[in-house]
Amino acid sequence: MRKSFIICIAALVLLTTMPIGVYGDSAIDKNLETVILKVKDLFDISNEYDTFNSHVNSRGNSFYFYLNWSDSNSKLDTINITTDSSGNIISYSKYNPNYVEPETKLPNYTRDEALKLAKEFIGKIDSNVYKELRLKENRNPIRSNDIDYGFSFIRNVNGVPYPDNTVSINVNKFTGEVNNYHTNWDREIHFPRPDDVISMDEGKQAYRDNIGLDLMYKTTYRTHRIMDENQDFSYYLAYSLLDSNKAIDALTGEAIALGHYGPIYENEKSMDSVAGEGSNITPEERAEVEKLSGIIDIGIIEKEARNILDLGSDHILQSKNLYSSHKNPGEYQWSLYFIEKNDDNNGLNVNISLNAKTSELISFYKYDNYDSKNKASINKDEALELAKNYINKIQPNKANELELIEENLKDGQLSYHFRFIRKVDDIYVESDSISVTVDTVNKDITSYNFDWFNGQLPPVGELKGLDKAYEVLFNDIGYELKYATIYDYERPEDENKEVKLVYAVNQEIPMNIDALTGELLDYSGEPYKNKKDIEYTDIDDSYAKDKIRTLWEYGVGFNSTDFKPKDKIKQRDFIYLLFKSQYSYRTETEEDIDKIYEELSNTRIIRDGEKSPEKVVTKEEAVKFIIRAMNYDKVADISNIYTDLFDDSQEINSTFRGYINIAYGLGIINGDGTGNIKPKIELSREDAASIIYNYMFN
Repeated sequence: MRKSFIICIAALVLLTTMPIGVYGDSAIDKNLETVILKVKDLFDISNEYDTFNSHVNSRGNSFYFYLNWSDSNSKLDTINITTDSSGNIISYSKYNPNYVEPETKLPNYTRDEALKLAKEFIGKIDSNVYKELRLKENRNPIRSNDIDYGFSFIRNVNGVPYPDNTVSINVNKFTGEVNNYHTNWDREIHFPRPDDVISMDEGKQAYRDNIGLDLMYKTTYRTHRIMDENQDFSYYLAYSLLDSNKAIDALTGEAIALGHYGPIYENEKSMDSVAGEGSNITPEERAEVEKLSGIIDIGIIEKEARNILDLGSDHILQSKNLYSSHKNPGEYQWSLYFIEKNDDNNGLNVNISLNAKTSELISFYKYDNYDSKNKASINKDEALELAKNYINKIQPNKANELELIEENLKDGQLSYHFRFIRKVDDIYVESDSISVTVDTVNKDITSYNFDWFNGQLPPVGELKGLDKAYEVLFNDIGYELKYATIYDYERPEDENKEVKLVYAVNQEIPMNIDALTGELLDYSGEPYKNKKDIEYTDIDDSYAKDKIRTLWEYGVGFNSTDFKPKDKIKQRDFIYLLFKSQYSYRTETEEDIDKIYEELSNTRIIRDGEKSPEKVVTKEEAVKFIIRAMNYDKVADISNIYTDLFDDSQEINSTFRGYINIAYGLGIINGDGTGNIKPKIELSREDAASIIYNYMFN
């Protein structure tokens, strides 16, 4: 709750403060008074608060009131509300300083009940917003540690979605109270009617003709793993988009840009630590040492950097660092930072990186102060020519593999950033590029970045045709008619946007289609796994059916309609359920069990010699894994402190007596009602679900 509260406040800081005098007269105080009375009535805010603060913020010609009620004795909730000048609620948050989280993680309200409360809240505070809302589907599992249910809505006008207008709301699982509410809503904007749009088939053909998929090499993006130099920086072929921010105008069939985004720079660097001498060097250690052979002395590198940037003695080397390269294992970069000393402390500071073994220029950036009163002395085309000439000078052998990524740049800009993507045999290399920034006032290059894989790209192989790729795009990813905001950045802020009807690709699913198989991929290059809506068909006669259903809502379960509750549970399936109970937000499925075993082995939940995927799990073995997952194993391993709680305690493996006692005390396992715990009993799948449920919620 506190996190959401802080985020809400942080969002308000982004609004630019406008002096009250801008609005011409003192009527703003009357406006504020009206808003305060309206809000107090709407949210039933009492007069018992002893502290109240307000601020006026503006954005363009619109202004907003930020209102805060707090109690110095911390007996009342702290309330924060933002409204526009008409009293429409922009955001609301409530924080109870005395809130105590319940001992159980089981909610008092179901998700459906919380959704009903959320809708009632929205309808009460803004009926105009409420009547145009459409719930945004959320297939992500509930997290057991969250105290709120979160819901997101998008605006729907004339039966057409407008994803740029949204409402988000959080409802406490235990109290049913709304803790946070935020809306991004345009109240004055005009929506064209969808009467004259081109057909869906025409929209699809226009997408193929005017935007189109590109064949490209993409790199794997590893999550939840440490990437070291022994791992391959692997590439795969996919159909995707160089610019995913385009759509088809649904009235004309032309391609239009939905907005503007600045360039993305690679900034992932990690410092290698070099070990000192020891009495013995292993072959593996020797291999690492030899990687550093040939590193150029920093004095030589500094001289080369000064020559490249034409830096004199007035520039002082402030810092120097040696980095290893993730993209090209075995390569290193020297990064140097120069500051210019002058009387007014307003000098030109520069960061530059060079290949530590060849002194090849990798990147530089000049930190200069732009004067908005300056005028460009060259136009866009002349700036582009400067950028190309610089690339030809620095990387003449790479120039023929580059293609400019077109952006909506205007003449008269004080600087231009150009990005050239690598293209090999008509295939783009998504992560390889050269970028150049040109200062149009001084006709100078102010930044350069060389991002290039020096290894061998994979062979092309037999590609699936574009027809198959478009079939996946339109059918599996999704293509729809929607309203979208189009910006004209040459117009004033309050007049620079309009809403248009467009045909666009669903942004919720990765635009990543395997060029060899036609399969939809995630951003790591693995098959895309969407959360399935599954309802078990065989659990009605299970004593644990309610627990099994609840586990599924929290992302813990099997991706099948058959749970098989009476079958004995194998170790691989129990380990999978335990893993999902810890990482329900992760996308791994039963098919990834080898990866799961590896990860749980790394965290010492599974120890040497314990992996036996097909073995049936006993109660004491299940408890062993769970107590380790809770990090209680060091306590459980203490000998001679645990008493015999059960008539059959002598049957417990002596190594696991502490584990069983702790699990029993925490309510994770139960006896059989006759004084026995039955540690050797083989668990059924419903038994396992019950134990995992108790572990999660007790």
